[in-house]
Amino acid sequence: MNALSPILGDYLEVILRFQQEKNFARVKDISETMEVGKSAVTAALKSLSDKGLVNYQPYEPVTLSAEGRRMAEQILLRRRIIQDFLEKVLGVEEGCAVSSACKMEHNVDKEVLDRFVCFLAFIFNVERKGKSWREEFEQFIKKGTSGQSCQQCIDEYLKDLEK
Repeated sequence: MNALSPILGDYLEVILRFQQEKNFARVKDISETMEVGKSAVTAALKSLSDKGLVNYQPYEPVTLSAEGRRMAEQILLRRRIIQDFLEKVLGVEEGCAVSSACKMEHNVDKEVLDRFVCFLAFIFNVERKGKSWREEFEQFIKKGTSGQSCQQCIDEYLKDLEK
């Protein structure tokens, strides 16, 4: 992912959500959702447009470019992984998990995020077999489980998360 400030990443995510709902976003919608002034939205959209991430013209609906959509989906996936970890592993209440995941996804290293995914994939796999995930996680990290590699479990977990 290209270097993008956390704030601009949040704009991409908001635009993606509006685009999924009604095929476009408007400055007013983004402003209200992010609780910022329209001038701040306009400045962010100009910056994102200059980077080739959004299709933006003043007073026109805003959409993501193909690259902007890819980046927004990656940001959203990172956030969903962290939220899932907070809820399923740590037992954090949904509202707090959503808020915390939003803050954390900007700062979590790829290695840490990969370990979150690996752990969640492990839990998903072990729980399907009715076993205790806490006791088996260390073994899973080292050798996989039941003939499945960590990557196979990760792929399965991510497929289910997308549903």
